[in-house]
Amino acid sequence: MNPPKASRSAPDFSPILLIAVHTEEEFDWSKPFDRRCSAVTHLRELGRAHDIFAREAAMPTYLIDYPVASSIEGIRAVTAVADGTEAAIGAHLHPWVNPPFVETVSVRNSYPGNLPRAVEKAKLGALTDCIVRNFGRRPTAYLAGRYGFGPGTLAILQELGYRLDLSTVAMGDFRGDGGPDFRAWGNGWRWEGEPPILRLPHSAADTGLLCRNARRLFDAEQVAALRRIHVPGVLARLGAVRRTRLTPEGFSLAALRRAARMLIAAGIRILVFSFHSPSLVAGFTPYVRDNADRDDLLCRIGGFIRFFKEEFGGRIGGPETVLAAAAAEGRKANDA
Repeated sequence: MNPPKASRSAPDFSPILLIAVHTEEEFDWSKPFDRRCSAVTHLRELGRAHDIFAREAAMPTYLIDYPVASSIEGIRAVTAVADGTEAAIGAHLHPWVNPPFVETVSVRNSYPGNLPRAVEKAKLGALTDCIVRNFGRRPTAYLAGRYGFGPGTLAILQELGYRLDLSTVAMGDFRGDGGPDFRAWGNGWRWEGEPPILRLPHSAADTGLLCRNARRLFDAEQVAALRRIHVPGVLARLGAVRRTRLTPEGFSLAALRRAARMLIAAGIRILVFSFHSPSLVAGFTPYVRDNADRDDLLCRIGGFIRFFKEEFGGRIGGPETVLAAAAAEGRKANDA
């Protein structure tokens, strides 16, 4: 199904960066999903990132899952950085570690949107209640684990009072192991449903000679014959087509700057910059193998935030800032 039409911002719209921290448990990404893997010891280091946010006056959105929201260690760590600040707390649903535990743990069921609607709603309801109970805040922003937005997710978000969904990845394709297909989605935000949910994709840009407006002119990945002779890889090595997610995980600061410039030039004014909290400690994600990798990641986080503010005059905003800006732009468009 094609997504609803995305909204473009007026040229004078001041760019906004939403910093989405996937605040979650520790598990081996190369092994099968396991309900017993629910430790959050790495959150002792959450202050390393939050110190950067505070220094840059760039408060993040901590999207927390059930092991974080329900454990003493997780509650203390997030409360320590979020209380008394403008940092926001949202919900992040990893179904295999989120009650009720009624489904078979499998790759397909790791995408929340693949679950029966009643199970998906029960799990998100349990997570929402847990956040309210332990943090005194009702989350309005949602991120499906593994970006698993499904056919019933929108209605569930509406019923539970959510207003912002961050589950989409611009141009993303997760069909390989049963996940969603976002290839038709660009980077623009869009309102969907009634009451409306603002759907804001995780930002990504195609850069290179064969790209325009942050998208590739031709997708060699979709042609089997070209895949067989490795044309997509050749184009990437030549720099003709490269896809960059706005994340410090796996991308250099130079690549992040290049991607952001392409997105802003294409008229995108609300961007999402994200990373996983376990990357703050060596050995928990493929992106951070040692302390040197961790320090480099932190440097990229701070460097990109400074770049966004200095190059574009951008502001860092949480869910309420983004919702208000999108609503205002919508009113302007209707009045035009």
